[in-house]
Amino acid sequence: MSKNILLGITGSVAASKSEILFKNLSIDNNVKIICTDAGLLYLSDDFIKNEKIISSWEDSPGSPHIELARWADEILIYPATANFISKMSMGIADDLLLSTILMSNKPTYIAPAMHEEMYLNSIIQQNIEKLSINHIICGPRYGELDIGDTGYGRLIEPHEMINHFQKDKFKVVVTSGGTMEMIDSVRMISNTSSGKQGRALGMELLSRGYSVTYVHANNIKIIPHAKNISFTDSKSLKNILQEELSDSTYLFMTAAVSDFIPDYKDTKLDRSEGSLNLLLSPNEDIVKEVVTNFPNLTTVAFSAQVEDNLNFEKIKDKGVNYLVINNISKNKIGSDHNQVSIINQTDLLYTSEKLKKEEIASLIIDNTMN
Repeated sequence: MSKNILLGITGSVAASKSEILFKNLSIDNNVKIICTDAGLLYLSDDFIKNEKIISSWEDSPGSPHIELARWADEILIYPATANFISKMSMGIADDLLLSTILMSNKPTYIAPAMHEEMYLNSIIQQNIEKLSINHIICGPRYGELDIGDTGYGRLIEPHEMINHFQKDKFKVVVTSGGTMEMIDSVRMISNTSSGKQGRALGMELLSRGYSVTYVHANNIKIIPHAKNISFTDSKSLKNILQEELSDSTYLFMTAAVSDFIPDYKDTKLDRSEGSLNLLLSPNEDIVKEVVTNFPNLTTVAFSAQVEDNLNFEKIKDKGVNYLVINNISKNKIGSDHNQVSIINQTDLLYTSEKLKKEEIASLIIDNTMN
């Protein structure tokens, strides 16, 4: 069904992609454009000449911010600069586009585009998190940036932006980081999982338009525009999954769950008492229980190994749909790089080169989501 779509363009070098987005949207929809003064600097002369672009109140009689806000079924900001995002998060309305958004009572689709340092700046992350409460953040993704750099902040592609508001965004749960199992009231055993691969998966899934619940260790950074839930030990992780998976379609079980749990002492152990024998018992297999409790869920498990065994025995034992295997003797835990093999119950699906974890995340999704 045709929609009235208001396309907002701001002053990023990536604004040239908005010309492609406008062309594709206009095939089946009624599209109007509001562009900031800075955004005009990055559009082609032909596009500015041939399309009706509103950039100020002088371009349209009456009260265009009111009329356009009420006319639009969807509002898309593509691209959205750090400056624009910051103003929008504070309710500033010092140009036509910001005033129109402030008039609208609908969620706005916002596609950030900026350099990685700007995107990861704590103020911008806070502003994006704030906007994500009432609006839909679309990307950014990891990829090539201005001046030959690579990192987070790349504008999602026009077809991906269309997917964000045209398709049903089913829910995906991603777990990340290591569990912490308490020994006594102050001590614990854990592992050195950095959570980087899980976070990269969550970011990539968001850039592709999925609804992501990011279940992470409480010492791992959140993803601003995901639903973030933190866990401490394997018990709290299990409880969160039991609640969150009932309406989920996919689970990426990247979290490093302790294989053993200590016999907890509800006190602070005193070293003056001399040597201590710590009793460790095998932990329950959370993934196996998930498969049993949620048979319609597609589950992607992860196996950190010290050899290159494809481990079909493990995937059959756990009953998961896919197993992502990495050899930690070659790819150290906490590294920014990874190398994986992906198998299903019967076949080797893919073996990667050693790549940045953000690139690995994209390959994992490509080979496990149909």
